[in-house]
Amino acid sequence: MYRLLAGTEARALRVVDSELRAGLVGATWVAELDGEVAGAMVAYPYRDDPCHARRLLRAVLRHAPPWRWPRIARLHWRGQGLAPDHPPDWLYVDALATDPAHRRRGVASALLAQAERSAGRAGLPALALDTPESNEPALALYRRAGFRVAEVRPSAPPAPPAVVMLKELRARPPAGPRRSPPRDPWPPGPPAPR
Repeated sequence: MYRLLAGTEARALRVVDSELRAGLVGATWVAELDGEVAGAMVAYPYRDDPCHARRLLRAVLRHAPPWRWPRIARLHWRGQGLAPDHPPDWLYVDALATDPAHRRRGVASALLAQAERSAGRAGLPALALDTPESNEPALALYRRAGFRVAEVRPSAPPAPPAVVMLKELRARPPAGPRRSPPRDPWPPGPPAPR
């Protein structure tokens, strides 16, 4: 969606770079390898999606010539209408990208693992994401990471068919004091003094 809204991949990268440098994009993780940015991920509780969608729209409009604004607005509203209806307490991975020079080195897997840790710490029960049906490398990555296909959404031009994927997290016991398990009386110890 970033590329569709911005018009080109280069413009989308400029938008994200500019917004990151200005501190205007929240909920973003950046992965580095050998001192270089290798990948990035935007993820947040799904209940925050409208706020993030508006922030993205404003960022794209700031970097686009005025004659592109009507098209950008139409794409934005169409995309909002196509968005899956995830439960509000799930962590939604809105964007995950790896620099081509750093692909196949575990960057995307590390970012997904970070999303899972963050969701677990926040008490969120699941992760959700969507990707174009034609993006076979991403689909393979998500399956390896434990995601399952929940839905395949039909094409709605200019958006391609999309695969909605989910990963439910294991329930974690509530935080609290740790108790030792009861002591097994067998084998018996020495007799107690009388």
